[in-house]
Amino acid sequence: MPARASDPTAPATRTVERALELLEAAAASADGLTLTELAQQTGLSASTASRLLSTLQLHRFLARTPDGRFGAGPRLRQLAVSAMREDSLYELAGPHLVALARETQETANVGIALDDARALYLRQHSSPQFVRVAGWTGRTIPRRDTALGAALGGEVGAEGFVVRRSAVEPDVTSIAAPVRGDGGAIVGALSVLAPRYRTTEHQEQMYGRCVVAHARELSERVRLEGAATSNDEIEEVA
Repeated sequence: MPARASDPTAPATRTVERALELLEAAAASADGLTLTELAQQTGLSASTASRLLSTLQLHRFLARTPDGRFGAGPRLRQLAVSAMREDSLYELAGPHLVALARETQETANVGIALDDARALYLRQHSSPQFVRVAGWTGRTIPRRDTALGAALGGEVGAEGFVVRRSAVEPDVTSIAAPVRGDGGAIVGALSVLAPRYRTTEHQEQMYGRCVVAHARELSERVRLEGAATSNDEIEEVA
């Protein structure tokens, strides 16, 4: 049997995969990562990581801090902002996050499922209080054992929301409710993040009712937006 011809694009494809792995690792870190940390996290040799990081830095997808850490660069941030603003949920959730933060005095968020295991914080409006949860926009968290993940999976109580002690930050309480689109499909989730020391059970219930109310209103807006988009597409075809 003749030997199978090798795929000439395989080396180039692998190079792209490695560069993307480095890009994701660096961008996901709040404080950036060093060359050594990135090489260890991606399983690449230091020389390979250094070469790819230099290319990503040259094209401004990554930026390097004075202390040698790599993080998201201006080009990557530009693409991220452009992509998020094209997401109707990002735009529609804005007023609800502002109102939710005002009503609860805590940080409000909207998140989506990134895949079966991870959730992404899409947008946030910070608490007006001096002590508040750090910025989570753009961060990914496990769906398992988190309020956001439970809400995205429809795992809520009879009241329509779920409360979890954060599996990511143990000193934070998260209350979340699903946002539903056409046919009742879950397209995202609203949540409130609050320091545990100032969140009583009574407040959890109050925050939960606020989150559910806004999630229902946002769900209606999402469905109306979807219907409007569908009508526009039908008119274009006609």
